[in-house]
Amino acid sequence: MDYCTGFPEGWWAHCCQAHDLAYTNQVARAIADQQLWQCVSTSGHGLGLLSLVVGAAMFIGVRVFGAYYYRKGATHAN
Repeated sequence: MDYCTGFPEGWWAHCCQAHDLAYTNQVARAIADQQLWQCVSTSGHGLGLLSLVVGAAMFIGVRVFGAYYYRKGATHAN
């Protein structure tokens, strides 16, 4: 399954999966998005700055484009 919609899968795929689940469970969107950033930024073992950059890019992407998916997650939960 493509958990990282619109973004390639990588070492961060488990972070995307958790983010998708947070959206489905209607965790506050800002919190879910911040958790994604934190997960990606800290899960690239030994990649340092690259992890931070990828995390920031994903955070910006979900903040800009995530509202549709957040609403869609709400419909799947009901």
